[in-house]
Amino acid sequence: MKKARDIFGSLFGRIFIPVLLGLVFISVTVSFTVLYMSRQVFTDTYGASQEKVFSRIEKELDDFHDDLQDMMTAIDSSWAFRLFLDSKEEMDNMDRFRNIYQMEADLEAAKSSDMESMNILVLGLNDRHYLSRTETISMTDDAIWESAPVRLAVDEPDVMHYQVSHGGYTATAKGRDVIIISKALYYQETGEIYAVVLITLTQDDMRRFYDYFITDYSSFYMTDKEGMVLCSDDRAAVGGKNEASWMSYISDREGDRFITEDGTNLTVLRRELTYQDCMIYGIIDNDKALGGLYNMPLLIFICVLISAIVLVLVLFLTSRAMLPLARLAGKMTKVQEGDFMEYMPVEGTSEVRNLAVTYNYMLDDIKSYIDELMNTQQEKRTAEIKALQMQINPHYIYNTLASIKWMVYAGDREKTIKMIDAFISLLRNTISNADEFITVKQEVENLNNYTLINQMRYGDTVRVAFHVEDECMDCLMPKMILQPFVENAFFHAFPSGRKGNINIYMEKTGENLAVSIADDGVGMKQDRADMELNRDTKKEHFSGIGMHNVRDRLSLLYGDEAEVLISSVENKGTTVSIRLPAMSSEHSDDNNAGTDGTEEGRNGL
Repeated sequence: MKKARDIFGSLFGRIFIPVLLGLVFISVTVSFTVLYMSRQVFTDTYGASQEKVFSRIEKELDDFHDDLQDMMTAIDSSWAFRLFLDSKEEMDNMDRFRNIYQMEADLEAAKSSDMESMNILVLGLNDRHYLSRTETISMTDDAIWESAPVRLAVDEPDVMHYQVSHGGYTATAKGRDVIIISKALYYQETGEIYAVVLITLTQDDMRRFYDYFITDYSSFYMTDKEGMVLCSDDRAAVGGKNEASWMSYISDREGDRFITEDGTNLTVLRRELTYQDCMIYGIIDNDKALGGLYNMPLLIFICVLISAIVLVLVLFLTSRAMLPLARLAGKMTKVQEGDFMEYMPVEGTSEVRNLAVTYNYMLDDIKSYIDELMNTQQEKRTAEIKALQMQINPHYIYNTLASIKWMVYAGDREKTIKMIDAFISLLRNTISNADEFITVKQEVENLNNYTLINQMRYGDTVRVAFHVEDECMDCLMPKMILQPFVENAFFHAFPSGRKGNINIYMEKTGENLAVSIADDGVGMKQDRADMELNRDTKKEHFSGIGMHNVRDRLSLLYGDEAEVLISSVENKGTTVSIRLPAMSSEHSDDNNAGTDGTEEGRNGL
């Protein structure tokens, strides 16, 4: 009992049940396929029976063509028609009446019973015409002679031509889609044409030939040799080229009956009317035809219902089995994003429970390792920043003490005191203050003290001016980040007592603090300025560590968010541009976290 419960509670058991249900679904599908195949057999049988009906249409159209041909022959052999259409002599009323009466008698004798509704116009070259029905001709004789059916009959006088036209020659046919059958009359001895017979058939006249074939699921098309639709139950297609998809399907195939495979179950019947130079097509929608015999919607509904029930069961059981795995995958995605608190509840199948336990143990190990790694990296970063700070401190103190020593030797007690006071203030704000960040206001104060010390030693030949926006004063920046650049300007931009100016600009640009230190000293070539900034600091002595120290400290503190650029032109000056994130002083506690300064150190000298 326990073993069976373990099997059905395992992942294998949860997958086995949907597979079993899937097999049931396949059985239903096979049954439906058998039903579909039986429908195919019926399609062939029904298509064969309709093919016989279509053959009857073909025969009736051929017979109708023969009747037209007989009528054309009767008109051509009638002495009354020849006299009326060929003679150019004027007739008196009595002769004209007798002639027309004989023409009507000859025509009635030649017409079959199904030609009573047709409009027959015989047009002679002698500007006379005969119309079989009492109505008005809507075109001039010249216009009729220039029409396409007449020109085609004149070009090929031995053939009876079928053409579709929007509008006939009489008032009743005007504006309607009609079929015009044209045939030239000529003398056999000379081949000279003396008249043209024009028979106008409406779509209703033609429909009687195929009307018994038309149902809700079948259609009829008759086209000429160019593919133009002459007549059809689809009135919108009449007069245009037949470009239906089934037309392209059967265009390169031989035979008279086709079942298309273009997504629609159609049977296409085709016959060629050789004497008319036309084609007729019968289109049967098998799905609609079979729908009347089989209750296909009910059958499909039953199959769909069974399939839906099976599908719901499969989805339900599979989702229940796979839900813990999906939850585990989601939690692992969050772990990948850095959230290491996504523990997995131990639930589901036995395999999933074992996987969840292992995952939770692994998560604890990863958290422990990452915490240790982050602490190590933080300590390493702090040590690197302090090392850089300690690297610049001896260099800076050495230069300042040398300046004080020089003032003592000079015996200027008052300036010496001012210099020592400025130096003490610098030490308090830089070396004794363990905080890595100070405000811009403090940095400006430190630079003022540093400038005072240098000017007392070297004189005021180099003037320093500060241009700082008020909104920058409370922003935080790393301490002693500007002093190396001001020092370089003092001692390298103005050699041999050269006078000049150093301007320091600070402003906020969006989320950044922009600082520029510009001098009008001797300058240098741009490639040398780039080389000085990017030179390896480990190979330099104290005299070359200032700018590199700033670059390395900013890289450690801000990464790619900080930038140092130097632009210089010989004999015009140098500009150092520094960009770093603008942080307000209210975040100073967060930014200085991780330093080892004590309260005594912060309140030192």
